[in-house]
Amino acid sequence: MFQIYFALVSALSQADELPSYAMAMQDGDFDAALRHAQRAAGPDGAAGPGVSASAPACLAMADAALLLGHEVDADEHFRRAQKLLVSHDALRVLSCRNTGWQALSLHRYSAAMQCFARVTQDGAASARQKVEAVLGVALIHHQLGQQAACDEALGHARALAADDDDARWALLVDLLALDCAVQLAVRCSAGLRDHVFWQPGAAGADHQLLLGRFAAAMAAQDAARPAPELAAQRHGCLALLLRLADGERDAMLALQRHVDQSRRWNCLSYSSGVHVEIALAALAGGQPDLAEQTLQRGQRADRRALRWSLDQRYCQAKIAMLKGDAADALRFYAGYTSEALQCLRSETQVIKALHGVVREAVGQPSDDISARLPAKYRRAYRYIVDNYRNNDLSTGEIAAHIGVTERALQLAFRERLGMSPTAVLRRLRLDAVRAELMTEQGGGEGILKTANRLGLKSRSSLIRGYRKQFNEAPSASACR
Repeated sequence: MFQIYFALVSALSQADELPSYAMAMQDGDFDAALRHAQRAAGPDGAAGPGVSASAPACLAMADAALLLGHEVDADEHFRRAQKLLVSHDALRVLSCRNTGWQALSLHRYSAAMQCFARVTQDGAASARQKVEAVLGVALIHHQLGQQAACDEALGHARALAADDDDARWALLVDLLALDCAVQLAVRCSAGLRDHVFWQPGAAGADHQLLLGRFAAAMAAQDAARPAPELAAQRHGCLALLLRLADGERDAMLALQRHVDQSRRWNCLSYSSGVHVEIALAALAGGQPDLAEQTLQRGQRADRRALRWSLDQRYCQAKIAMLKGDAADALRFYAGYTSEALQCLRSETQVIKALHGVVREAVGQPSDDISARLPAKYRRAYRYIVDNYRNNDLSTGEIAAHIGVTERALQLAFRERLGMSPTAVLRRLRLDAVRAELMTEQGGGEGILKTANRLGLKSRSSLIRGYRKQFNEAPSASACR
């Protein structure tokens, strides 16, 4: 479902710079949105003879390409958008934002979380960029069945969106809250009690109340300006899923119309996801024949191998069980259980609730930095992580380790991260200082001694950098 929210976020972010692109994106016409963005960028990505393409146009092309499943094109456009930024602060934020959505599209939740968390903590990020990042955080928590943390993130996003002049940001937050509540209501219904991955979040919000509230909010929005068509389509789909889960077989025909509509968006990943949502709702409503037909149609339409496909595996197992095929049911349940455990082990080890987003000690390098660097330069980052305590560590040594010039190293880091290798080194050292200060042992040793041991010798640089990175003095962390 993340595709709906990514599309709407992109549209709202570009509404002033690229209104035609934003309108097409809100309508779900991703092909047209891509064409509008390409026209804004001009032939071969240039706005006109001798004029460079704008960062917003390249970013819009990247967003549309990602939704259409053109991952290679999206990556290229994201890189071009970042190259066009003059401000290192803006580049740093945009790099995290772009990599976050790319990682989320690949179901790499831990990497996406680190990227979005960086944006929420970055003083250079705008209020809208922070709303977008917190929505990403909420989506990740929901996908991992961490509904309490998801609700917390949604509350934070709602508070940020309330200050925006464009009420559609608040509408977007409300739609995601409704979406999560409906998904949870279906997956934790009486007929799906053995879908154990979702059961810890069973006590979700009142989805019927949220459904009514969102309908009223959308009507109020229409009085000012039309609510985005994508939002209206998703709202209608959620209402139909609830009806099907309650046993109303007639809802299936309307849901099929929504599937047909979504196919015209050319977003295969969304269409595939909706087929699974319908199958789950049909199983919850005691309609296994509809679930099987829907799941088969979805598999024929999209044969890509997904990183995590827990809901699909569960549906296969449940259908086989209801048909009396014990061997297939056991096989699918075994695959479902194994994948659930793998997902929880690999993705949740660095996931925290938003209030607890504190960078880990650098024994494990931050996924967001690794994800944003080309493979060759990830080795340089790993070398920094392994040697950050060395006071004599220099960019020359790092560059020599991977066989490039210092200039090439500097350019790669600045282009992809918006930070120099030295800045990355300093950030890692400050992360480590903070992690130790927040333990009884680190706080007892003394702030300056802790910093010196971790490679930071200048007291003034420590205090200045620490305050900039964490919005508090080192002494405040030591007192926690």
